[in-house]
Amino acid sequence: MFDRVKVVVNLNHLWHNYTLLKSIHHDKRVMAVVKADAYGHGGVQVAHFLESKGCDFFAVTDLLEAIELREAGIKSDILIFGKTLPENIKKVSEYDLIQTVDSYDYAYQLNQQNLKIKIHIIIDTGMSRFGIYHHRQEDLSSAKAEVIQILNLKNMINQGIYSHFACADEDNENFTNGQFNQFKSLVEAIENEGYSLGLKHVSNSASIIKYKDRTFDMVRTGIAMYGYPPIKTKLKFLPVMSVFARVIALRNLQAGDGVSYGQTYQINDHRRIASIAIGYADGYPRFFSNNDIFIFKGHSLPVVGRVCMGVTMVDVTGLSINIGDQVEVFGIHKSLESMAVKMDTITYELLTNMSKKRLLFEYIYE
Repeated sequence: MFDRVKVVVNLNHLWHNYTLLKSIHHDKRVMAVVKADAYGHGGVQVAHFLESKGCDFFAVTDLLEAIELREAGIKSDILIFGKTLPENIKKVSEYDLIQTVDSYDYAYQLNQQNLKIKIHIIIDTGMSRFGIYHHRQEDLSSAKAEVIQILNLKNMINQGIYSHFACADEDNENFTNGQFNQFKSLVEAIENEGYSLGLKHVSNSASIIKYKDRTFDMVRTGIAMYGYPPIKTKLKFLPVMSVFARVIALRNLQAGDGVSYGQTYQINDHRRIASIAIGYADGYPRFFSNNDIFIFKGHSLPVVGRVCMGVTMVDVTGLSINIGDQVEVFGIHKSLESMAVKMDTITYELLTNMSKKRLLFEYIYE
C-alpha cells in the first residue's frame, strides 16, 4: 500500500531487454551499467537480479556505488568509471574492484600506494571527457607510449582497455567510425609490441544496436537495458519503470477560478480538478506545468497550473474518479520519450530524477 507515489520496476522487462541486447552480440561478454543507482531503478536490486541470471560484470560511477553493491553481496566484476582519489584507493583493493585509469600520472599516483590494483585504461578517442588523448592518427605514438608506461607499473593489474562513443546515437556515422578506427589502431599497435590488454570494449547502447561490426570483446548495456534505446530501432524494448501517484483531493471549480501558484491556469467554465500526490521534489519536473498529461483508465488528464513541490493538479472533468485512485505518470501507457522530447532532454535525466527517499519502489518478477 502506498500513500503518495509508487515506482514499479518490472524485472521481467529488464530481462527481456538485457537478453535482446545480448542476442545481437551473443559471442560477446556483457557489462550491465548500473551507475546512478541503475539509472534510477535501484542499483542493488537490478544487480542482484541480473547476477542471479548469469550477468557477471557491472559498471558504476564511483567508489561509493561500487561499495554499495559489494556490501549488498554482489560477487561479479565491478568497474568504476569515475576517478577514485589516491588516498581512497585502498578501498578499491579491499573490495576487489576495478578502477578506471585515465592517464599515466594518475596510474603512477595509484602505483605509489603499494597496493595491487585492478584497472581498465580509458582512451579518449573524441569524447573529450577523460582518458589518454588519441583523437587523430598523429596521436598514436604518444598514446601508445603512455599506455605502455601504465602497463609497466608493477602494482597496476591491467584487465582491460576501453573508449566511449560520443555520437553513436547521431545520424552522421563518420565520427563514430573515426573513433572506432582510432581505438583499433592503438590496440593493435600496443599488442604488436607484445603486451596483453585484457578486455577491449567501446560499444554502448546505441552502438550495440547500430554498429554490429564495431565491437570488441565486451559490450556495455546502459539506457537500452532499461527500455529506452537512444536510436530508432525495430527491436521491441519494454520500459522497465512505471510511476503511479494517488489522487489526494478533488474539487469543483467555477469560471474565474485559478489553479496553483501564480494562477497561471484560469478556469473558463465548470471543471473538476484532482490533486495528485507527486511534484518536483519527487522527480516530476516543474517544466510540465500546464504542459503534460497523466493517464487514468485510458483517459488523458491534462496537467493544469504549476507543478508544486509535492502535488500536481490535473483536469478530471466528466470522469468517475475518487480520492485514493492512482494515475500513471509515465510507463506502459504513457511514453517517457515523449516527455523527454517536450523538455528537450533525454530519458536518462527523467529516470535518474526519481527520488528514492520520497517514493515507494516495488520490484516485480514472474
